[in-house]
Amino acid sequence: MSSSASTTDLRVLTRKLTSIPPAQLPHSLPSLIRHVLRCRDALSAPQDPKLKGDASQTSMLVHKLKTSITTHLNGRSREGRFAAIGLIKAAVDVGGWETLRGSEAWVRGLVSIVQKGDPAASKELAIVTLTKIFMLVHPYQTLVREVATPFLPAFGTACLQLIKSKASEAQSPAAPLTLVETICSSFSTLIPLYPPTFRPFSSQIRTAVGVYLAPTCSDEISVPESLQRAARRLVASLPFVAAKSGGSEEWAKLVDGIIHEFHTTADQVLRGVDESWEATSGRSQSQVDVDGEPHGKGTSVDNLPAWSGLEAGAERLIGLFHFLADLLSYPTKAAVVIPISGLLDTVSRVCLVARLSKSQTWEQAVETNPAIGREEKEELWSLMPDIHVAAMKLVVALFERLQRHMLPLVPEILDHLIRVFKSGISIPSVRVAGYTTLNTILRLAGPTLSKPAVDMLDPLVGACCRDLQQDAGFLKPADKPTTTTTTTTSTAANKGTKSGAATVNTDLFLQPAAAAAATEAPTLEPHHRNAASALLTAILAQLPQSYLKPALRGHLDKTAILTRSRDAMLASVLNPYRDQHGRMYPSILPHLVQQFPHDQGLEVLRSNLRTSGVQGAGSEMFASLSEVAELQQIDEEEEQEEEEEEAGQEEEKEHKSDEEMQDPTSEKTAEAASRSDTTVDLPVQSTVSAPNPFEPRATSSTERAASPPKRKHEGTDVPINPKRQELEKTEPAAASASVTALQTKGGEKGVEQQEESDSDDDGSVHLNMELDDDEEEEDEED
Repeated sequence: MSSSASTTDLRVLTRKLTSIPPAQLPHSLPSLIRHVLRCRDALSAPQDPKLKGDASQTSMLVHKLKTSITTHLNGRSREGRFAAIGLIKAAVDVGGWETLRGSEAWVRGLVSIVQKGDPAASKELAIVTLTKIFMLVHPYQTLVREVATPFLPAFGTACLQLIKSKASEAQSPAAPLTLVETICSSFSTLIPLYPPTFRPFSSQIRTAVGVYLAPTCSDEISVPESLQRAARRLVASLPFVAAKSGGSEEWAKLVDGIIHEFHTTADQVLRGVDESWEATSGRSQSQVDVDGEPHGKGTSVDNLPAWSGLEAGAERLIGLFHFLADLLSYPTKAAVVIPISGLLDTVSRVCLVARLSKSQTWEQAVETNPAIGREEKEELWSLMPDIHVAAMKLVVALFERLQRHMLPLVPEILDHLIRVFKSGISIPSVRVAGYTTLNTILRLAGPTLSKPAVDMLDPLVGACCRDLQQDAGFLKPADKPTTTTTTTTSTAANKGTKSGAATVNTDLFLQPAAAAAATEAPTLEPHHRNAASALLTAILAQLPQSYLKPALRGHLDKTAILTRSRDAMLASVLNPYRDQHGRMYPSILPHLVQQFPHDQGLEVLRSNLRTSGVQGAGSEMFASLSEVAELQQIDEEEEQEEEEEEAGQEEEKEHKSDEEMQDPTSEKTAEAASRSDTTVDLPVQSTVSAPNPFEPRATSSTERAASPPKRKHEGTDVPINPKRQELEKTEPAAASASVTALQTKGGEKGVEQQEESDSDDDGSVHLNMELDDDEEEEDEED
């Protein structure tokens, strides 16, 4: 921006500040702030009154602007002070060091506004502006000594006076809750920057915000969720004020105190259950009084107020879970030791109190305490899903903070997740928590899961697909019992009606539109839909696809197509499914291209996914869903038959062993017979395994080389030479072994050469036999 433009905006701004009545300044504040933002160059330029020309005029206008703002800041009009605070905030945002070095008068006026009786809106805006100024001057030591050090203690004292009014008694403070939230956010931002200055206020801050950490329904105020998060962040930043290296010890002490408070509260809330939980840290359950309703006194560590009632106790447990998760999310002053075993104890304790399925009753799932009434138990069953959801949020925080260091604990956490999900599968909040937790686990440990662990995830995968298909309108909702209406009829008609006759809702016939609306599938909340979609993509991208069942993988692909989820379809294409026979599912790439034709990333994908890249590309390498299901059924039947055959063979072996024990001579005879049979009559078996029908077909030369050698057999009608037969009987075992070795090597020489060599050997044997006979006859004649 040119200097002339900045000068023009400065003239307009100074003229408006002097001409507009103070009562009208808040209405003109947006326009005034726009002029200030346009004066960035003028406000950030060095201000030297000795300059000449336009620079001197600009310097004079900047000085006039600052003087006007200071006048309105110290004026009597509340509206003028409010407008001045907004202009100061805009000026320090764009002015930089040149504006900050002259902001001492502004800071003094802002602190006085926080201390005086100005409206809450002015106080809140002043706190935000002071926080911004203290943040911006922190890199400059000179400005810290001039601006921050003199006024920061007064600022902290004034803010504490606003938030600690009767707060320890769980009563509403003098300031609005929005102002309290702003103060908490301001302190949590400034404490890491100025820890020595806030060290004297540490105990006062902890006492003032204790009521906002884990509120319950027994308190007199209703604390919004944003204020709870701001208060927890403030308490999490208090270890920064510890002297030297004591921040780690303070943080560990804080976490231990919260865990102790959790178990103390759980002893009261879960007193209706005979728990099977055992702490790994050696902590034992305390004895609780079964008379009266559950109650807690709170602890002095976190200044938590007392609570009374089962619902209040459940809210306290939920708040403590959130507190622990927030402590893991915020940065610390130094490295800290995280008590993983203690944190997992809190999760496992509440997750063990769950049903194994939604059709199971709570009395069947857990052991109950007979000393507790039925009403309290039923109330506890209704509160457990919310506690489970809070526990899963702590698990997510652990995975996000520790990352790969949580890998050894994945099996245990999956067990808790599946149990909690099955128990509250009909509750949307439980399903959302389950989707989010599983998605976090899969991003870290998905490829390392075993097949049994993947099989455990079937309930979550099925629920995820059902939610997405139902939200897209492709799945009909479950049938509900027909609503009955009471109609006024005559006494005679009532007498003629049977007591067992079914009643019909006649309003559905009179209003078809209402009936159609009643049968429509409910739509998911945005966060529910996003969690399910993210989990669908993670299942296709992170899990080992070979561990999924064929029908389940087809269900995932179908859901991705119907819901038009680009990320899930892309993950399916990049991670094709291959069954145990080596056959692959057809890719859903055509559906992806059809639904997203203008996606440039798909052009690269299509160019890289060539069918020639698949070994033995062809139609025999791909299988449809029905074919893979049939193959899976055939494999199961074959495995069952093999098991039955093995059992039968074992029985036969046992029977033979009993007979051999009775007749040892028969055993020797059988062994001799088997040896003679194996050396002469058994054919040579091929060592080539059975061909795989799904592998590429070999060439003809390869088939001939892999086939076993064949001998030429004479017909059954040709008589056998008696000399040859006698020779075969008297031939030693060594000759038979050599013939067997010769037959096994026949595959290397060829079929024809083997036949010729066999015929030559036979001829030489007959010739030798005839020569021996002639010599014997000549000897007899002599």
